[in-house]
Amino acid sequence: ALIHLLAAVRLSVQDLESEKLEHFIVARIADAVVGTVGLEPVGEVALLRSLAVAVNYRKQAIASRLVAAIEKYARSHGVEALYLLTTDAADFFLKQSYQQIDRETAPAGVQATEEFRTLCPATAQCLCKRFQA
Repeated sequence: ALIHLLAAVRLSVQDLESEKLEHFIVARIADAVVGTVGLEPVGEVALLRSLAVAVNYRKQAIASRLVAAIEKYARSHGVEALYLLTTDAADFFLKQSYQQIDRETAPAGVQATEEFRTLCPATAQCLCKRFQA
């Protein structure tokens, strides 16, 4: 259901094998998966990826709750900063206290992820959120 949702909103799923799905959170209403977000940990930082909400469930703060939940999850796993790439959600993430950065300044481990190297276009904006110690 998670992969189906990501495909339905046109997010990449090519590299999502089971070990990566271990770090995903889903939002459900009844038996339906209506939202998801994931992490790809890389040492003390992580790539936030695949934030998606089903079209019929948008404008209900599901995305904001998913981001808050994945940030809490990340902090509980020792992540000090989250990085992400987006082609159309930069404004949303800026409202969640993320900062736009130059893609080239992301940590080498984040830049080495498949999403960073090949799945997201070079035109995608890069954002970061560092957590307070």
